[in-house]
Amino acid sequence: MRTAALSCSMMLGATLLAGCTATAPSKVRVDMAESGLPNCQSFEWLPTPQQPASLAEQRVKSQVMARLKEKGYTEAAEKGDCRVTYVLDIHERPVNKPGVGVGVGGGSGGVGGGIGISLPIGKRAEQAGTFTIDIVDAAKNAQVWSGSLDASFLKAEPNDDEAREIVARVLEKYPDRASK
Repeated sequence: MRTAALSCSMMLGATLLAGCTATAPSKVRVDMAESGLPNCQSFEWLPTPQQPASLAEQRVKSQVMARLKEKGYTEAAEKGDCRVTYVLDIHERPVNKPGVGVGVGGGSGGVGGGIGISLPIGKRAEQAGTFTIDIVDAAKNAQVWSGSLDASFLKAEPNDDEAREIVARVLEKYPDRASK
């Protein structure tokens, strides 16, 4: 009887742990022009046309330009070698529904079984979306690099910490400027 109780509690514990694990972070997807990257030394921000800069755009711009400076590039107020912009497509991700799992196992003490129940207690719907940074060759007026990442956000627009994290993850894939 004691072995059955121990097996049942182990199964319940394993089920609860499996329900608490987070999903793996999304990978950054990169797409590049076949001609390769241009010799960008300076970047300028490509603002959204005819719209005032939103708080999200200001946060993202600040983080993008800071990260590019760390990589050895300079910021140009105008007439940069390349232009940088971003796209953020956010939607509401529904809350997970309750689930039930059943398991059976055996060991040296006999056979045991268990039932696990997963309840999304206190979870609200979260904001999820795809964040993309695009690099445009100013001379050709053509996109030459794009990096995107699927991410979750606390609200409909990223806060300072979220902007810093997603920009850093995407631009990690953009090459550092070669020293001359």
